[in-house]
Amino acid sequence: MQARVFDAFQLSGDAEDIGYQHGQLLAPRIETNLDFYLSMFGLAQARLWDLARDFKTIITEFNPDYADEIKALAAGAGVDERYIFVLNARSEIYNSTVAECTVLWHQNGPSLAQNWDWYQAAEALTVLLRIERADGHRITMLTEAGIIGKIGMNSAGLGVCLNILRVRGELRGVPVHILLRAMLDSCNLEQVVVLKRRAGLGKASHVLVADAAGNSLSLEFAGEQSFEIKPQRGTLVHSNHYLEEAELDTGEPFTSTLERYDCAREALDALGQQVSVGQLQELLLNQDLEELSINRAYSNVSQSTIGPVGTVFSIVMELAKGRLHVHKGPQDSRPFYTLEC
Repeated sequence: MQARVFDAFQLSGDAEDIGYQHGQLLAPRIETNLDFYLSMFGLAQARLWDLARDFKTIITEFNPDYADEIKALAAGAGVDERYIFVLNARSEIYNSTVAECTVLWHQNGPSLAQNWDWYQAAEALTVLLRIERADGHRITMLTEAGIIGKIGMNSAGLGVCLNILRVRGELRGVPVHILLRAMLDSCNLEQVVVLKRRAGLGKASHVLVADAAGNSLSLEFAGEQSFEIKPQRGTLVHSNHYLEEAELDTGEPFTSTLERYDCAREALDALGQQVSVGQLQELLLNQDLEELSINRAYSNVSQSTIGPVGTVFSIVMELAKGRLHVHKGPQDSRPFYTLEC
């Protein structure tokens, strides 16, 4: 049985070229993605424009090239640029109550793996972008139409993964999707550390970055605080609760986060010092706990008002080999497919 694949698009040139190509090639999906998130935000137009102005300023001050890319993306898609600025800050504007994502890192072997769990509607709006800058630096990532950074790896052997977390209060820092793009534009972990300091706080997410040499950096952001998570026995696991400061996990925890973390931690420990691509793929497709599993079939959850939630994609990254293995949608009998970065 053949694998299901995400549509892939090649973008190249400077910031404006990349943005315009993105917008032009994906215009219908960007419009649908905007409708999806605007419905989720439920904000009055005046409030939305205030947020667009604020995040445009934040992104421009962090990296003017990303602001130029977003403006060109909007022009290519034929939409008001303010919508694209809020779309790229969607995790900060809508601090989700729906659990998403299990992330794994192993010091030996393929290195980095993740399930991205979100609304079923997002599967049709997820694309594979291959970006080649003018200097030859390449990025291969899975992202949502209209969002300029997400999950993937680059030609320098650096890979990034993401978990949503939650805190009380407004989040007004450099958006996490912009930070992910900046990390993918980096060549080594030293540059990522500098980026983390420059980007500051104002997010509620966990970002896991790893390189081809077997090094990693695990960062929890909690509004006006941040923490670094150290590996355990040469591995890292993260789901949707804080590991460093448990008291931040206030209120009702994300559904399944504790179960997914425990299952992944136990399974990764059982694999020992070496791990194969196939073993990580099997781990990401695990459905032993049904709706609490690492891999979730699309189904309704009590917190959801948009539709069924499940595993949109699974990805295993062999950073030293420049290779990605992707599974589209929840676990089924179809195989992963393989890409070269």
